[in-house]
Amino acid sequence: MNYKTLFAATALSIFSISIRAQINGVKLKGKYLGQKPPGNIAEIFAPGIVSTDAYEHSAPAFSPDGNTVLWTIVPRGKPSYLLEMKIENGIWTKPAPPSFTDSTADDIYASFSGDGKKLYFSSRRKLPAGYPENVGTRIWEVEKKENGWGKPKPFDTSVSVGKSFAHSVTNDGTIYFSVSGQGGTNWNMQFSEKSGGKYKKPELLPYSINSFGYEDGPFISPDGSYLIFESERPEGIEGSIDLYISFKGKDGRWSVPENMGDRVNSKYTERFARVSPDGKYLFFGSDRRQSPISVGSDIYWVDAGIIKELKDQNKNRSWIDSHSGIELLLALDNRNFEEASGMMNRWVFDHPNDKGALIDYCTVLRNNNQYADAEIILKNKLAEWPDDINLQAELMLDMLAQNKNEEAENFISSSVPGVAQKRSIYAKLALHYLMTSKNEESAAYYEKALAIKPEGSDFYRLAYAYARDNKTAKAIDALEKAVSYGYGSKQQLENDPGLQLLRSENRFKQLLDKMK
Repeated sequence: MNYKTLFAATALSIFSISIRAQINGVKLKGKYLGQKPPGNIAEIFAPGIVSTDAYEHSAPAFSPDGNTVLWTIVPRGKPSYLLEMKIENGIWTKPAPPSFTDSTADDIYASFSGDGKKLYFSSRRKLPAGYPENVGTRIWEVEKKENGWGKPKPFDTSVSVGKSFAHSVTNDGTIYFSVSGQGGTNWNMQFSEKSGGKYKKPELLPYSINSFGYEDGPFISPDGSYLIFESERPEGIEGSIDLYISFKGKDGRWSVPENMGDRVNSKYTERFARVSPDGKYLFFGSDRRQSPISVGSDIYWVDAGIIKELKDQNKNRSWIDSHSGIELLLALDNRNFEEASGMMNRWVFDHPNDKGALIDYCTVLRNNNQYADAEIILKNKLAEWPDDINLQAELMLDMLAQNKNEEAENFISSSVPGVAQKRSIYAKLALHYLMTSKNEESAAYYEKALAIKPEGSDFYRLAYAYARDNKTAKAIDALEKAVSYGYGSKQQLENDPGLQLLRSENRFKQLLDKMK
């Protein structure tokens, strides 16, 4: 048995008996695996076939003719890989790794060219002789042939230079992709235009499409008129990673990104947007079904008419000046807060409803020790948006940075309406301190939030904070509570690098033994 056959058998063995029974017992015919199309409410796509107990780490990439589909699986303790289904004699085949699979390489994020003749994917596979040295994940391309696939080759290595992940291509060949580890921001998005058969030097998308934080998973429409991506920013539903959309105007400028709303997003994580080749459906990943026996990451789909609705709803949207947006992004990326301060001031003046930018501005002021200025801005904006928990949390951070602990607590007690909102403030403060490695402060605020209302995801993050401080007993206490409230799977606990210090503990092993 060669490695491809062995890998295919291993890959398919992750599916449960019920899933195998469903695939083996039903002949799938028609568009989109014969699934009933969704309406205006997002539904799980192809349950038991594509959306399974495995960890689906992409949206499905359908070929333009609709006869082939690929998506990504992240298995426990093994490299990620692609699965493929295709129509043969009018029937969809069973999921199997494509013929170009490299079982050691983390093959991920398939996307087709506009004409369907090429497939792009990201991989850590070894580069052929004569290419630059491997630097993590790169974009590769492979020709789609009548009876299968050609031999993969690296995508233009002057464009994809390493640490390149999710990607999407317009009909004219312009490629959009995400890159990790760029200076002060952990992820951002770039694009490279194709001219005369060659790709140009990649360019950053401007602020505030790229922000001070995390952006990934770009999907560019075939005509380049809109971009959907994932981000964690203040406009998110309960602070989660959500999908955002930006439209391109006739003058080539992008609009300030907008949250796609609760028909797509939830308080959980939404990622990996992709619109079907016929433009009818929006696919995306979400972990809203997470439970102790499932990582919960499934693929959903919804009628893509929501995109036109979002475009039509806001005729007075703000537009980004690309040049100033790039300058501002680079200042933030390089953590040049003194230079960024003036540019951020102009940005929030030009875009007064951009809450994410306002909070980034206050973060810049805080890093410049301009606490009083940030406090004045936040209090003025809270007069306009009194119930905005993101502004409230930012004001708390500013007060706490000035050691105004009592004043901050008094503000929460007197000015924050409702117990639920107080809890949200504490959770946001806790997450901020966790992300800035102030673990003791993070744990203290998670304890305050959890005292108001227990929630599995916050117990899980509390375990992180305690684990980083080598408080293993408290960390495992928090993990046990997280699992009891339905957060975290056995696979997640086994593979999460943040829990590495706990894996030698007997109580941690006992917790895993109790989980299915």
